[in-house]
Amino acid sequence: MTAIVDLFRTYPQIVIFLSIAIGYSVGRIKFFGFNLGSTAGVLLVALVFGQMEIAVSPLLEAIMFALFIFCIGYKVGPEFFSGIKKEGIKYIILSFFVAIVGLVTAVLLGKLFHFDPGTTAGLLGGAMTQSTILGTAGEAIKNLAITPETKTLLSSDMAVAYAITYVFGTAGLVVFFKLAPYIMRFDLKAESAKIEREMSGSDEEELQPELFLWNKRPGLRVYLVKNPRLLGTFANQIVALFKTEVRINGIKRNDKILDSYLTEKIQQNDLIAVAAKAGEFLQAEEIIGPEVYDKDLEHLIGESLKVCILNKEIIGKTLGELSEHHSSNCFLKALSRQGHEIPLNKNTIVKKCDELDIIGTPKDVETMANYLGYPQRQRNISDLSLIGIGCAIGTLLGLLSFRIGYIPITLGIGGGVLVAGLICGWLRSHHPTFGVITSGAQWLLTDLGLNLFIVCIGLAAAPKALHALQTSGSTLFFAGMILTLTPMVLGIFFGRYILKINPALLLGALTGAGTITAALNAVKEEADSHIPTLGYTVPYAFGNVLLTVWGTVVVYLMQ
Repeated sequence: MTAIVDLFRTYPQIVIFLSIAIGYSVGRIKFFGFNLGSTAGVLLVALVFGQMEIAVSPLLEAIMFALFIFCIGYKVGPEFFSGIKKEGIKYIILSFFVAIVGLVTAVLLGKLFHFDPGTTAGLLGGAMTQSTILGTAGEAIKNLAITPETKTLLSSDMAVAYAITYVFGTAGLVVFFKLAPYIMRFDLKAESAKIEREMSGSDEEELQPELFLWNKRPGLRVYLVKNPRLLGTFANQIVALFKTEVRINGIKRNDKILDSYLTEKIQQNDLIAVAAKAGEFLQAEEIIGPEVYDKDLEHLIGESLKVCILNKEIIGKTLGELSEHHSSNCFLKALSRQGHEIPLNKNTIVKKCDELDIIGTPKDVETMANYLGYPQRQRNISDLSLIGIGCAIGTLLGLLSFRIGYIPITLGIGGGVLVAGLICGWLRSHHPTFGVITSGAQWLLTDLGLNLFIVCIGLAAAPKALHALQTSGSTLFFAGMILTLTPMVLGIFFGRYILKINPALLLGALTGAGTITAALNAVKEEADSHIPTLGYTVPYAFGNVLLTVWGTVVVYLMQ
């Protein structure tokens, strides 16, 4: 055993990798339908390994946190600045309300139970499930005028408090949001359906835009020209012969697909690709000739492409308006905002940096993509220069400070890097060829960056963790329950009766303000709709920023 401990102390990277591997596995284990998640799992494993008193360089902790927080800012930047500029004022107010109630509740609980600044910061981070608080609070603790031993103790208390309160902060809120509709006596499914009817512009069952819609995509079949009456005519003349709505998608002649097929005269044995809805091909063989198989033509309607919305003429318009004027040859598979799918209804408003997944012929898709904004083609390369420069400038920004009374006001390094990420994400939304960070790279830097940071926190805190757990474990868990539920309960009343937000949108907005994606998924399941996601995105952007800043504030308020 001694040899293993010596090995781990000499090569701490082994412990770091094991903490990540085991922690992710522990986080996936389900207890009564819930799982801890990777962050809590990694922290618990690191606290166990840390009993061997393994030292890890503070530099690794600083770098990993910077990468994590930069990518968070990069992701929410467009929605954050869009919200400030002109949209979602009710959601912004709700975000501030939830954040302020959370901070005040944490401070009051800290005073009531005589928690130190580190414990209170960990309580706030775990109960509000916002891991960035550990980073900004940790920086604030390092800047306090106290002994190194006391700083170590506060950091240890912070990690333990976070670990104790995080589980209920996630699982408890999932249960709460499932029960909230019954407690508040509103029908979440009915409220969601009501919004869908309003967004559809009608009370009919069909709620979605007529043309720009994947499930209305026509089939495509190929016919061999044998009717002599068609020779010398044009494609639009053939379309006019049909009693129902069809479209000519392409013509193949002598094994070559014609580029300008609409202006070409039809010749004997041409292959014509006809697009139409099911049941509308009945006249085709009589008008054109026998149906045949041709893999080149039948793949004309099969290209799919995701497009980032940047065109100012589109932003602020509804899907119905887009469908009516610009969608005759393309079809919409999905609409996503901040990685979350939102409803496809006629009155769904398109926002900047929304991602439309469209399908159609290669030519039509390319034309449509160029009109809408920037095509999100698959990339394997991210702009690491942007990440490096952003983290460096953000660190310098975080070093700036000034005083209001006895409290030094500073973003801290975490806050500075977050601001840099917000700005870079916003710039990327205006200049899509600038600063590309692929979705895969964002996930890796965010998830791995956070969990490596958490490993460092856990290993450093572990030697004093058992004592903190024994002395205040039950009290912390109870305080965490209060802190988790208070902002959400008050937020429901504030949002429903003061801000007058529809309950379905309100619950989505509260999960965003608390940055609890797992709870959003629970709300969508209860609503049987994507409607709650419409309320989620703006509060999520503001919640990430506000709660991150609270890490610094809570430490100074608890001195």
